[in-house]
Amino acid sequence: MVCRLNMVTHQFVHDIFVEYSINWLARRENMFQERRNTIATLSAAAVVVSIGFASPVWAQQRVTIGTNQAGTFYNQIGGLMATLVQSKTGVQSTSRPFSGTSVYLPQLHRGEITFGINSALDSSNAYTGGGVYKQPLNHVRAALLVYRAPYGYFAKSSSGMKTIADLKGKKVIVTQRAIASFDKFNEAILATAGLTPADVSPVTVSGVVESVRSVTEDKVVAAPLLLGIPLLREADAAIPGGIRVLAFGPNDAKLDELRGITTMILKPAKPLVGVKEPTKVARFDVYLNTGSDISADTVYKVVKTVYENWGAMQKQMPPLRGVKPADLVPVRMSHPFHEGAVRYFREAGIWSDAHKAQQDALLAQMTK
Repeated sequence: MVCRLNMVTHQFVHDIFVEYSINWLARRENMFQERRNTIATLSAAAVVVSIGFASPVWAQQRVTIGTNQAGTFYNQIGGLMATLVQSKTGVQSTSRPFSGTSVYLPQLHRGEITFGINSALDSSNAYTGGGVYKQPLNHVRAALLVYRAPYGYFAKSSSGMKTIADLKGKKVIVTQRAIASFDKFNEAILATAGLTPADVSPVTVSGVVESVRSVTEDKVVAAPLLLGIPLLREADAAIPGGIRVLAFGPNDAKLDELRGITTMILKPAKPLVGVKEPTKVARFDVYLNTGSDISADTVYKVVKTVYENWGAMQKQMPPLRGVKPADLVPVRMSHPFHEGAVRYFREAGIWSDAHKAQQDALLAQMTK
């Protein structure tokens, strides 16, 4: 109704302007002001009526999911979830790409977007005000764990490099401004081979897309990236000889200090370009996040929709098949879950005393 009234208003003003002279309009300015005031009043009334008749269970009129740039795995997950939520609930839902996850975490905190996809590390740092976050973004909440992502450094196969130790003295991307919390992550990866940023020539780029381009254009020899994503597969196809994922060294101490991060042995598989042999890399938890100011009903409905259709999502996106339904609600959480998510978990019988203890401890951090 609001949109229809606005369209009528613009058409009316346009028709009057064409038909009469500027002087005529000037003499009747008061008349138009009265009409504009009347329309504004009607518009406000329409909003009140719309809110008054909204469903008490599903009041959210639009769901927006923040993601990384197009071509990234986060963007694919966000798009798939938006399609699922819209098809199952009828609520308009869309994914919105940003230059990086650190860009939209503050928007989640302020309730400016409904959901966003973030790593456990970035989420934990944002919630507590750690790392690059100078103030706690303590309204950030988890909705679901959605993926455990393999991550590591890649280089051109033609470079001859095979391990992280081979990066010593070379130009390497360490900082991605749009994924600010990953500085420490990348430094911890270097540390597995006994290296520090001082042992390489560290380079800063804007984000994921520039990281890939920097390797393909020989501006750097290696860059860190989520492995198996379409962007990396495109790079592998474009580079003569393809790419190679570099194996970590034996020292995991720095990685163990980071929340939501473990190591794994990645085996060669078709989507995992650059993995030439069983290769030690990192793995980090990825969450669908929201903000504490988003209504519990909205979060409940989205979590219920995703959880109950997880099998269908796995069929459409094979990398998700490694995440079992039980994994979607980890006990060792990096930041607290939203009350709407907890409500669904309790109803589904998947919220334990151990979950509650972790939740209470994380919430208590913000009351000290």
